[in-house]
Amino acid sequence: MPMNQFLFDHQLAAIKVDRSSSADERAQAVELLGGRAKRIAEWRKARGLSNLGWPHDERAAPDKDG
Repeated sequence: MPMNQFLFDHQLAAIKVDRSSSADERAQAVELLGGRAKRIAEWRKARGLSNLGWPHDERAAPDKDG
């Protein structure tokens, strides 16, 4: 997928977070946003590019205890 599409999808997810009307809708939108940021980071890493200044996954890391 081209980087422009990754960024477009990430921006749409950010808008959904901002405009969500319920906590459940917001949680789903945050998951989408984090997942898309993660895909951008993976795409850049696979091509040897820096992630500095690019969207990153801000979701909380899962606890080691589960």
